[in-house]
Amino acid sequence: MIPGDNSTAENSQKGVAMGGRILILGAGFGGLEAATRLRAALDESYEITIVDRNDFFNFGFTKFDLMFGRRAPEDCKESLSALEDQGIRFLQATIESIDPEGKQVVTSEGSLAADHLVVALGADIAPEETPGFLESGGHHFYSFAAAEWLWPLIDEFQSGQILIAIFDKPYKCPPAPYEAAFQLDDFYRDRGIRQDVGIDILIPGPIPLPISETVSAGIEKLLTEKKIGLHKKHKVAEVDYRAKQAVVANGTRFPYDLFLGVPIHRPPAVVLDSQLGEQGWIRVDPATMRTSFDGVWAMGDVVQIPIGEYAVPKAGAFAEDAAATVAADILRSIHGQGEVGPFQAQGACYFEFGEGKVAQIAANFLGGPTPDLALEGPTLEFRADKEEFERSRIEKWFGK
Repeated sequence: MIPGDNSTAENSQKGVAMGGRILILGAGFGGLEAATRLRAALDESYEITIVDRNDFFNFGFTKFDLMFGRRAPEDCKESLSALEDQGIRFLQATIESIDPEGKQVVTSEGSLAADHLVVALGADIAPEETPGFLESGGHHFYSFAAAEWLWPLIDEFQSGQILIAIFDKPYKCPPAPYEAAFQLDDFYRDRGIRQDVGIDILIPGPIPLPISETVSAGIEKLLTEKKIGLHKKHKVAEVDYRAKQAVVANGTRFPYDLFLGVPIHRPPAVVLDSQLGEQGWIRVDPATMRTSFDGVWAMGDVVQIPIGEYAVPKAGAFAEDAAATVAADILRSIHGQGEVGPFQAQGACYFEFGEGKVAQIAANFLGGPTPDLALEGPTLEFRADKEEFERSRIEKWFGK
């Protein structure tokens, strides 16, 4: 994912001697980018702490590498303890409660207080909310462990029907289900058994990416070329795991031999249990990414920013883009001056197509009167861009 850059945070002067405590909840794209920017702009009198329940970071697209056996799990992880060498304190802990008024956080490792609090906890998945899904195996590619577990199933699959279903919106990385389908197609073509493997996708909406008819048309064209079935307005109501059939809302049944679901996504429970979650997903001012609580910001998948009847998609590129705005606004609040570029939800998503090719969906959702999206590729050249993106973030965030 490639973010836009909409701040001048790097140009802010170094922190003054009085110091302060900056607490960032969540070590994803947004949290890491904000911490890195703030550390570069503030002196050591400012303590910057990131809290995450995991001890490692991984790029979302590496889940497909696990799913298709292209990388070993240890090759997809970056240890968050490496942040300590960058002057950023890391605490592995489960967040148990958030008090946005007092900027107090209770974790499994104790309580923390902040002068500036950033909530970047992402979205949780709720596979149990779709009847029969867990009983069917609960197979999906939206967690590190789940993607790893899929590899033996995909490797051993010789013939039959693979069914991918998007249960509901919103969900992280909107192109991912189609990306999975294209890579399944390529995988079984390479093995010479594609003619024995059916691949179909069930989606709840009228087009693949409802916010863009143009990009959706491009995706549909590519799906047709690869003989991947797309069934629109087919929202799965339950998975009949005994009969091995997905049942859509109108009663139509789709048989499967391997079922892959895109689980329902929900705000983290700790957010819903706080004042921040009174409307579900956290609401912010896109100009600053501030919440309604003084000294509290939120960004990434945990927020909802409406765009007409839609919302800014949940994707790493936009979390990283938002981090520029968050960091700049925190620096302005510390120094009493400085420019803050509003969050534009600008960036691009790399889209694995198979055959060694990568496509790119470039987007700017808030920078103009209407969202602007474009599908480029797939080409072999974009693969180098994707690899450079991963390398550069590892270097920037972890000093490697």
